[in-house]
Amino acid sequence: MPCILFADDDPTACLLMQAALGAQGFNVTTVDNGNAALTAFSAKPFAMVLLDVDMPGLDGYLVCSELRKQYGETLPIVLITGHDDRLAIETGFTAGASDFISKPINWSTLAQRLRPLLDKIQQA
Repeated sequence: MPCILFADDDPTACLLMQAALGAQGFNVTTVDNGNAALTAFSAKPFAMVLLDVDMPGLDGYLVCSELRKQYGETLPIVLITGHDDRLAIETGFTAGASDFISKPINWSTLAQRLRPLLDKIQQA
């Protein structure tokens, strides 16, 4: 069962993420800010990190960049954003994002979007 860390300051999004991915066999740990995401990851390595871009304090871009510096290129990091403009996407990939998911999230297909990223690291 892959362990995923999800950071979002919206408690409803956290509950929905746990329900959607939990039903597909994922173990989801949620935190409500960027600092908590870094702390949680340093305490327990996760197979994947999902980050909301717009969080107070450390936003998803900063957390992504810090995780990349500390843990390298193999960790799948997916940014979740309501922004679909070119600048937001470029900023995310520059920070080290593996992929983007746009809001509103399609909960029924989310697991299928994430599995290839996990498969890639298992093959490495």
